Amino acid sequence: MVTTVTDVTALPVAVAVTDPAIRYVGRFDTSKGDPGCEWTASSVVLKFQGTDLNAQMEDPGKNYWEVEIDGSPAEKIALGTGSHLYKIASGLTSGEHLVRLVRATEAYNGHTQFHGFQLSQGGVLLPAPVPMHRLEVIGDSISCGDSNEGVPNVNNPSNVAENGYFSYGAMTARNLGADYSCIAWSGRTMWPKNTVPEIYDRIFPSDANSPMWDFSKWSPDAIVINLSGNDFGYGPVDQAAWDKAYENFIAVLRGHFPNAAIYCGTNVMLLGDKLAASKTAISQVVHDLNNAGDKNIRYLEFESEDQKNGGVGGHGHPSVKTDHIMAHKLTAQITMDLGWTAPVP
Repeated sequence: MVTTVTDVTALPVAVAVTDPAIRYVGRFDTSKGDPGCEWTASSVVLKFQGTDLNAQMEDPGKNYWEVEIDGSPAEKIALGTGSHLYKIASGLTSGEHLVRLVRATEAYNGHTQFHGFQLSQGGVLLPAPVPMHRLEVIGDSISCGDSNEGVPNVNNPSNVAENGYFSYGAMTARNLGADYSCIAWSGRTMWPKNTVPEIYDRIFPSDANSPMWDFSKWSPDAIVINLSGNDFGYGPVDQAAWDKAYENFIAVLRGHFPNAAIYCGTNVMLLGDKLAASKTAISQVVHDLNNAGDKNIRYLEFESEDQKNGGVGGHGHPSVKTDHIMAHKLTAQITMDLGWTAPVP
């Protein structure tokens, strides 16, 4: 269900955006005022005792945010232009609740800021829980969840049909009870132009003058790189040069995260010779780096999206069904390799 913008009735208990009990997960920054973000699947986590929660949010009017209440998706909110007060949760049972706000749309839709929260009468903010593990996915439109809620052969607006909450990476993180960061942008490549590596260190990727992210703030235990579709999907690729660029990017990641497990994933939209060429190139990167002594880099092969049985969403992109299949694969792989398990409820 999508809720459109309406200013709602204020609640009596004000909560400042700076309250340390609130968790901002992903690349948030206060250089433009109150905490703001642009990357897909950035999230805000609040635990509270009470029945209602409001949020004051400012946006250019293009972004959607998924609301999760006590572990279950509740609704997707369409943000209006400017600053508005939104009803996030209401009429809950008296007691403790965990609410997660997850940015469904990606960076080119602009900057979202949080200006405050409100609780119902007698409401109390509690410290949000901190997971044991952290997962980061680096990719293109597939990793963003672009058009995963869309319909094949229908011109669904990308921001409406996109939901990063139901992307394979976000679902994997929830499966394993992990924090999640998604550094992805539709149409981006590994090499040679319009690349993810050239914007990887930005807090606000749409801004060429963005402040740089402080990598000491958040270190993933596992990283998935899923970049090849926009490289191999549009013509021949110089494999040697592409592999070198891939290895150079991994060297950058290793500089920030020396102990992270790195998975090099295949593309679910490529078919035939293009898919084969991409698999060969990615396999070579993993082989070369393993032989050079980095054994914590792994090849990860995803099944191609099913073209006939609900596997395709809008614009040929994976559907939520395919995201579930990918998440199942990634969850099982991380569990087997790293021993992560979902927390006991």
